[in-house]
Amino acid sequence: MFNLSRLDRSNASHIAAIDLGSNSFHMIIAKWDNDQLVVLDRLRDPVRMGWGLGSDGSLSEDARIRALNCLEKFGERLREYPSRSVRIVGTKTLRSINDSSQFLADAQQRLGHPVEIISGDEEARLIYLGVAHCIAPKDGKRLVMDIGGGSTEIIVGENMSPLVKESLNMGCVAITKKFFLDGKVTDKNANKAFIACMQEVAPVADEFIQQGWNQVLGASGTIKAVAKVCTAAGWSNGTIRLMDLEKIIQLYCQHGSTDLKIPGLSDDRQPVFLGGVIVLKALFESLQIAEMMAADWALREGLLFDLKGRLENHDIRQGSVDALASRFHVNMEKSLAVASTALNFLSQVADDWDLNHSEASKMLNWAARLYSVGLDIAHNDYHKHGAYIVQNVDLAGCSRVEQSHLSVLVLAHRKRFPIKHFPAGNEDLIHLAILLRLAVIFHRGKKADGLPNMTLSVNKKKIKLKIPPQWLEEHPLTFADLETEMRHLDDIGYSLDII
Repeated sequence: MFNLSRLDRSNASHIAAIDLGSNSFHMIIAKWDNDQLVVLDRLRDPVRMGWGLGSDGSLSEDARIRALNCLEKFGERLREYPSRSVRIVGTKTLRSINDSSQFLADAQQRLGHPVEIISGDEEARLIYLGVAHCIAPKDGKRLVMDIGGGSTEIIVGENMSPLVKESLNMGCVAITKKFFLDGKVTDKNANKAFIACMQEVAPVADEFIQQGWNQVLGASGTIKAVAKVCTAAGWSNGTIRLMDLEKIIQLYCQHGSTDLKIPGLSDDRQPVFLGGVIVLKALFESLQIAEMMAADWALREGLLFDLKGRLENHDIRQGSVDALASRFHVNMEKSLAVASTALNFLSQVADDWDLNHSEASKMLNWAARLYSVGLDIAHNDYHKHGAYIVQNVDLAGCSRVEQSHLSVLVLAHRKRFPIKHFPAGNEDLIHLAILLRLAVIFHRGKKADGLPNMTLSVNKKKIKLKIPPQWLEEHPLTFADLETEMRHLDDIGYSLDII
């Protein structure tokens, strides 16, 4: 997540990732040694936050307390880490909470770092990234899946790149809650659970089958637990087959309860194991899978590799922004000119507005590249069309908050300043919007003589822009736009003086 204010820029040899899943919270701490990931520590807590998610999107007090107590423990390890070395993401349950703002604030207080809520598509991308680095790709495509507590991600990819990805609304906690909440297991409710999972997979099954694959890998606690059970029972050496899943489900139906003790299954996995096995059986049948191997790495390892890329300036978000601009036929020559002017303004005021130049410049640069995407829809109110596109399209690498911030910058680049759409108290984002608005004004039309030397200075909400008077006289339309901008900024409590 972007923190536009200045950050601790100290170097850190260690990096950390936390995955706040619907079933378990995981933390992994690692370092890079000769370009290899070396894991130093892992922590896991079966918080089962998904158990506390109500049908109305509320989170029970018990689940909230369990989650925050876990994060308090994680925070002890992370408080000395600079924010640039830590990524923390929330998945299905946090995506489903009606108003997660208070929980996120409480979580950040305990962790010392912000939590990002990521989309199902982004979760799938990161899972594939982790698995791809864990097991060397074979020739051809591979099918990767991860059964979480609240959602299941399935991806077909080749080498290091996901090609098709989906996030499905079924998981080990969700299925257990819906069909086995009282702990009883019968042929009838097991079959109902299986049919519900098949219905969830059905809309996307053909698309995946048409892709084809040479290898199938599973990357979750459920799938690794199934592999251990298969090994302990002597059914295989860890390879998972449909017949193995059917045997496990039959054992539960014969026992009549979810409290079945199975060799190879840990006690903390037991309450939600059957739900996960039924999800996996539905995937096997729907996607016509013959067998599967379990992979040790998944989402959190993917986070570490993604974080490494950001630290080394190989940020996938840049590619996502450029791809979106190309898709909507953005005039990149003009957008890059706007970006250049906006970044020039930023360099002049970053210190006075206490902005982290590195992070703010990324956000401002991307907003400048995307501000005109709405023109591909219609010229009238194109800033609104653009904001909608940026908010709702799949931008790989971006969290929900990052996309929301980019969207509001696109919305705010022209006309009246839409202050009500800005997050409360986020003056930094308002400042970036002001810089973008000023840059756009100077590139509304072609100027044969180029731009003048301009000096921008700020003192809190007072802005001064120094422009040669002769240039302004020769460009009356730009001067008129600047006068209009003075009124728009005055509406939100800022003053702009042209000197």
